[in-house]
Amino acid sequence: MTHWNPSFAGALAAMLVPVVLAGCGGAVQTPDRKLSLTVLSSKPHEVSGGDARIAVNAAPDAPGKMTFLLNGRPIDPPMVAAGTRMEGVVSGLADGANTLEVRYAADGGRGASAALVLTNHPLNGPIFSGPQQQPFVCRTQESGLGQPLVDNQDGVGHPVFDTVGGRPIGHSKSCAIKTQIHYFYFNGEGFKPFDAATDYATPPADLKTVTLHGASVPYVVRVEAGTINRFVYTIAMLAPVAQGQGAAPGFDSASWNRKLVYWLRGGVGLGHQQGTAIWFSNGLRGIERQIISRILAQGYAVLSSSGNEAGVHYNMRLAEETAMMSKERFIEAVGVPAFTIGIGGSGGAVQQYLFAQNRPGLLDAGIPVQSYPDMVTQTIPVADCPLLEQYFNGEVARDPASTWTSWSRRALIEGSNASDTVANPVTGKPGSTECINGWQGAVPTVLNPVFKDPRYELVAQNYGYPADVFAKVKWTHWNDLANIYGTDGDGHAPSPVDNVGVQYGLGALAQGQIGKDEFLRINACVGSWKEPSQFVMWESDSDPFDARNMQRSASCRDPGGVPSPRRMGDMAAMHAAYASGHVFTGQRLDIPMIDVRPYLEPSLNMHNARQAFSVRARLLDANHAAAKNQVIWFADEKADQSARALDALAVLDRYLSDGAAPAGFTDQCFDASGAVIASGPSSWDGVLNQRPKGACSAAFPIFASPRMVAGDSIKGDVFKCKLKPVAAAMGDGTYPDAARFNADDRQWLERIFPQGVCDYRAGDQGRPARW
Repeated sequence: MTHWNPSFAGALAAMLVPVVLAGCGGAVQTPDRKLSLTVLSSKPHEVSGGDARIAVNAAPDAPGKMTFLLNGRPIDPPMVAAGTRMEGVVSGLADGANTLEVRYAADGGRGASAALVLTNHPLNGPIFSGPQQQPFVCRTQESGLGQPLVDNQDGVGHPVFDTVGGRPIGHSKSCAIKTQIHYFYFNGEGFKPFDAATDYATPPADLKTVTLHGASVPYVVRVEAGTINRFVYTIAMLAPVAQGQGAAPGFDSASWNRKLVYWLRGGVGLGHQQGTAIWFSNGLRGIERQIISRILAQGYAVLSSSGNEAGVHYNMRLAEETAMMSKERFIEAVGVPAFTIGIGGSGGAVQQYLFAQNRPGLLDAGIPVQSYPDMVTQTIPVADCPLLEQYFNGEVARDPASTWTSWSRRALIEGSNASDTVANPVTGKPGSTECINGWQGAVPTVLNPVFKDPRYELVAQNYGYPADVFAKVKWTHWNDLANIYGTDGDGHAPSPVDNVGVQYGLGALAQGQIGKDEFLRINACVGSWKEPSQFVMWESDSDPFDARNMQRSASCRDPGGVPSPRRMGDMAAMHAAYASGHVFTGQRLDIPMIDVRPYLEPSLNMHNARQAFSVRARLLDANHAAAKNQVIWFADEKADQSARALDALAVLDRYLSDGAAPAGFTDQCFDASGAVIASGPSSWDGVLNQRPKGACSAAFPIFASPRMVAGDSIKGDVFKCKLKPVAAAMGDGTYPDAARFNADDRQWLERIFPQGVCDYRAGDQGRPARW
């Protein structure tokens, strides 16, 4: 039970609602102005795990003695009082609706009461994310947290074995473990296990100290680990002194600065596994260790969950639900934080933007590092990359003197950066593109239902699963979210990937960088991806760009031949991506965000600089006022990136503490030493406006994408462009010098685009009307 801190009363009291609340299906009682009851740890209809932190507010003249009833039966929750306010955790909630009531009886007069309906859900979930996946590999053992608990004898889920004899004793479909407490100490480089029973008295020789409240104390961290929603969560806080007796002493509230950091990890995964806890297994990774060690040293609590690692799964509804439930556990175990700041890179950054859009109040601020607006719309240009690289390589194979032997020239069509000197992982020689170095192999892991990570088979074998456990799984992002996208009769989920009408290289043609013959050849031969049911296994060594899964025509180069077909994306899948909150639309960003990124364009990294401005462009287009809540920081690749993230944390802490944006909450960029190159609203001029380049824009050039070269905007959110006839395009300025196209050229263009060409000014066919 967390003790009440009077200095924190104001922040908590501001959260209270002076009326009686009701959950889903519960009747709202007549409010009593002398008494109110509020749940602090979650929304009333989204309680999980059988307990909830609640607060009772009473008028100054209300009697002190109160009684509590849960579903009509008296209970005695451990409440801590602060004046006329009481707070504590109520346990023993049954699944479903529960009525919590508080009463007092006034001497010689009418008593008062307040009630609240709490709808409780199992700690293993789900609440709103939909049916849970099976098969689903439990990985608590890899985290050093032991095997999951047996919850069925029906053969469903993860095999569990007797630890002595090794015989099967049951299965676990929930991957649950008992809550555990572990301690670690910091030695200046990383965290090592700490024995709380002996090491406080005889500290390890390499134990470092941290300054807390002006005093130097041992840098020891208490970590609570458990499972929520089938994923492993951890809560980490400073524990410089031994806390009480027993196996599970409480958190040291005196060491907590009353602020919470939610740590989110990156990647793009296809589910069917639990992931591992950040404090265990491989531990904290690289820069993650540098940042978290310095965050904890300042007194922040750090909350994380393997369900908020996008490399474990990329179901944002599930990620949102897991974060909500994990934060609920934190509030119940520790207390209500003054505010919660998200930090995470890549997929961990995407989660912050989507949480801010889909679940207001979950985070109060965010530091998205190397972010994208979302990963679903990112598949639009990424799916173009292998198509284009396959075309270029075919041209070079046909003619070694082709202009496409110049790797840097491919940027004219692909938009993203290319280099004649950066090492190419496919050829092993100098010269490559972001499409290769950044995105090689990404498409099979998203679109190919028969391509699976071979590590799944190894893990399943090691854990004693049947050999065919994954036989029915279709390994695409869309199938991974089948409850959102649906499936056809063969079990394949529809895909929104579409390139009908896309005129690759249109911008290069307009600038005179390629001729009309090359423009026509590219678009006749680029082709498209097959339907999911037609995919075969990707053979990466012999077929690096997965051409076997492309729709191509052998006679495409011939003006009289058959152009390679284009693929029409599924409209229902596009609508589902919006409806499920997997697309960042820019319509909502009510919290301050500092988009931090190293400038990685020279190394052709997938985390390209354009993405920060894609977010801003969506904000400016959908909700201009919300754009003020996002600022963009770039730093040279050689700069200390952990320092930038920590600086951003300090700025956001000040912002939330003071209730107003500080001077540091502004666009800026930094050189390799960390010195500010430029700061202020004009720093990035020239990227999203027509003004001369600002100092940051000049220092860190922004590249494009294949779709931008084809006419799309930097927003990058058009799944399916609206179309116009080729004849109309010939007369409306689509081609700056349309007279260059003779009658044969126009006929070829008509055959390439029988349905018409993209008219990006007319909008997106795949975007539902209400978005």
